[in-house]
Amino acid sequence: MARPTLDPQRRRSETLNVRLSPTEMYDLRRAAAEAGVTLAEYARATLTGRRPKPKPVKDRMMSALLYELSSIATNLSQLEDATGEATYAQWARYVGGELVERVTDRHDLTPLIEEHLEEINGAGHMVNAMARRANMGKELDAGEVEETLSILGRVLEPVHKAVKRPARDGGKEPDPGDGRDAL
Repeated sequence: MARPTLDPQRRRSETLNVRLSPTEMYDLRRAAAEAGVTLAEYARATLTGRRPKPKPVKDRMMSALLYELSSIATNLSQLEDATGEATYAQWARYVGGELVERVTDRHDLTPLIEEHLEEINGAGHMVNAMARRANMGKELDAGEVEETLSILGRVLEPVHKAVKRPARDGGKEPDPGDGRDAL
């Protein structure tokens, strides 16, 4: 079924090109990220005199974690495709399947996610670099593979342990102590 036609006055058909300094762009991107909205949404709201409604921290953290886990799982699947190594497929199924499923809607883990997100992102970059090399047909160093998977396991361990415990308050509201005992 096709989308209903928008009133021409409501359709976003006009564009505005604006030049910004690198500092202005950085500030704009940071403000949009802090509000938890896209750069375009933030700019549009600001330009039209509205204040973008920020997404709650728990939603922003959950979205960021799910993005990182999905990206890591995708790269692990690419590694499996490029090398034929079943180990990568097992990791991909765990990270992109089981872990994503168990962490989804566990807003009680927000403090834990916030604390470990940067480390998870760093491990994701390592996996991405390996996948890029494998996709180009380059040989992967066995020591580097072992080290990367070890680091990935270590940074995911607090989340892994936390999702094994039942959610407090149905996983709806963050509890400041949640996840801290997982370390």
